[in-house]
Parts: sequence; structure tokens; C-alpha cells
Amino acid sequence: MPRSAQLDITADAFEAGSLYLFKDSVAMRLTAAPVPQAVRRHRSEGLWTPFIPEFRIIHPYRPRRVPQKKAAPTEQLAFDFFEETFEPEKPLQETKAQQRKRAFDKFRFSMPKPFAKVLEPFKTHQWPLLVLLHHDALALEMAESNPALAFFLAQRMKCDAAMIESLRCCSMRQRDIMEILGLPSTNGAVKLFRKIAPASLNGDHWGSMLEVFRRELDDTKSPLNHLEAINSGVIEILLNPAAARAAGPALLKEVAKDKAENHRGRIVHMITGTLQMQEELRDDGNSHIKRTHFANLLRLRETHEEVTKRYRRRIRQLIEANQHDTERFRTPPLPGIPGEIEPITSPEGLVNEGEAQGNCVASYAERVRQGSTFIYRVLAPERATLSVVKNSPFADWEIGELESKYNTDVRDEMEDFVTAWLDRHQSMV
Repeated sequence: MPRSAQLDITADAFEAGSLYLFKDSVAMRLTAAPVPQAVRRHRSEGLWTPFIPEFRIIHPYRPRRVPQKKAAPTEQLAFDFFEETFEPEKPLQETKAQQRKRAFDKFRFSMPKPFAKVLEPFKTHQWPLLVLLHHDALALEMAESNPALAFFLAQRMKCDAAMIESLRCCSMRQRDIMEILGLPSTNGAVKLFRKIAPASLNGDHWGSMLEVFRRELDDTKSPLNHLEAINSGVIEILLNPAAARAAGPALLKEVAKDKAENHRGRIVHMITGTLQMQEELRDDGNSHIKRTHFANLLRLRETHEEVTKRYRRRIRQLIEANQHDTERFRTPPLPGIPGEIEPITSPEGLVNEGEAQGNCVASYAERVRQGSTFIYRVLAPERATLSVVKNSPFADWEIGELESKYNTDVRDEMEDFVTAWLDRHQSMV
């Protein structure tokens, strides 16, 4: 009988060296040491079977801050320094979110600290890399010097412990590992991979990213060769064929230097939104509107503003011609919060939001009708426009865009507020 069967665990927790997670009728048990093991079962009577977790298993660790008592003027000040091995005291009453965070923190502490440090920057599909780190003694050194290469190699190995231990790929030259991935075995390829920010990588489309890099590495004039870094913004532009064709080298350089593009691509939405509006305007008889090549960010913003004005006028005409168009809109998947986060449920609402916020959200009408995207107006703690998206039928809803007026950044507090709302209602979908 497995150890988990002897424990009465019904909520997310870390017990007896394992992380227990529950979603709907599925129970999962993850163990990091001494050997990584992930198993799950359906319902309490089901058998435990191995699986590869795709969700994030290692989160950035932020210890709970405890208010410090002010020292008297005559007392010597004391300074407390938090180490990663510090385990916060359990509060008297925990919310489900706090309980889940505490369980993940303990799971992090259960593995070697260097492993956790390597895994942390990746947002998804960390498990294959953990398995690679455990079964290949030289994987840690490679992951520290070239995180993207280690990530792609781990995805290729598919958690096959026997294959990892027999091949010992991390003992090879990194240029030879490129060949295993089907890429040119050159120092230039290795150098390019070292530019890739771990936060930009996603296990769902790692195969597509390899195709992009293969194409770019074969092109001696590729703009990637001249970028100092390759972040999420650059990756998402390259993964979208239309955006990749429209973005000039100078624009890619600007995106690569933009810190706001490091964790989530945003410029790509402005590019694709502008191109989509241009295409719809052309189909509507505006044949003089040409497909645009955006040499730089300034040109993109100027074109976006011009096309958006024309598109808004067209949408308003469509709404006036068909007042019952709202019946085609799907019901938003997540309930809003009156006065704070409110779903937009009509084409006219999208137009109004676009005009109020100076963005192209009106062009998302078809995506909303298809059910792949939903738009919310955020009124507090600050004014913003939010889109939630689902990348596959079995994926969770996640933030697509969260922008203030004219596609400017929101505060960190705003991002945390919306993320908490999304997490809270995810299980209700």
C-alpha cells in the first residue's frame, strides 16, 4: 500500500515528503527527493499512475513579513536576513490560497536549493527539467550556464530516466546538444540560446519554438543575431507568422529591451490587432489600406492609432445596423466583481471600452464570439482593460492582456489583484 493511502489528506498540503494537490476529482502526489516522482489518480478509489506535471511546481519564494517591534532609542537595532531555507510559521487560520502557497513552499525546500534556483524562472513544464537535473550529474552546470538549452533538452527527454542516465547528454559539448535538438551544431546557435530568457519558454509550444530558432539560425541576416536578449515579447512575435513578417529588426530590438515584455508579450497583440483591423477594413471595401511593415515601435503605434479610429467607426456602423448582435456573444466564463471587474458582454461594450481606454479591444469581437477570449473592464484598484484567454480546451483561463489607458503598464498591485481574482474563480469554471 503506498504511503499516501495511509494519510487522510483532502486538501492541498505537503506531508511525509510529498506535495498533495487536488483539482476536481483528481488527486496528485509529487515527490522531489530522493527521486522525483509524480503520480495521480481519479477519485479516491482509483489507482495511482505516473504523469508529467505541466503546471508550475516551483514558485518564487517570498517569506511572510512579520511586523517588527520598534526598538527604543537606547536599544541596539537588530537586522533580520531571510534565507531561502526559512520556513514561515503557520498562521492560526489559513485561507485555501495560503494553504496552497505554504504547501508549495515546503515542496521547494524538500529539493536541493540549486535545483530550485534553476527551476524558478520557468513558468511551466518545470518537471522534465527537475528529472534531468536528478538523473544527469552535469545537468545543473549546463542549466546554470545555458538555461534555455537545458529546458529544451529536458522536454526532448520526456522524463525518461533510463535514457537520461544512459546518454548523459549534459557531458557533451553544448553545440553537440544542439544537433540532438535538430538545430545547427554551431557556437553561434549556443550563443543564441544563451540570450533566451527562461520566463519566455513554455513547454506547450517548445516544438514550435525550435522550428522558429531553426529558421532563424539558417538565416545569416536574422535580427536575432543582433539582439542582446530574447524575451517573451520577442518569442511571441516570432511564433506568430503574421507578426513576424510585419515586425522590423529595430522593433524587435525595442521589444527585447522593454522590461515589460520580459514575462508576457504585449506588443505582439498590438501588431496582430492592427493587422486584423487592416484586413477587415480591406474586406469591407477599403482596398487602399495596405498591409503594413512596422519598422519600429513608433511606426507601429502611429499606424495602430490611425487604423483603430477607422475600425471604431466601422464597428459602430455594424452595431447600428444589427442591434441584436449581442445575442451571438457567449456568457463570460468567470463572474466579475460589481464596481471592480466587470465583463463586457456586447460588441458595443467593446467599442466603448476601446474608445475609453485608447486600445484595439473592439477588434476582439470575433474572438469573444468564438469563446477563446473574454474581455473585462477593470474599475478598481485602477482603471484597466483585461482579457482572459484559454490556449487549449483543457487549459486554465489566464491573463492575456492587462493594460491601463493607451496600452500602458498597470501597477504590480493591480496585477496581483487580478491574478488573485482569476485564481479564486478558476475552479468555478
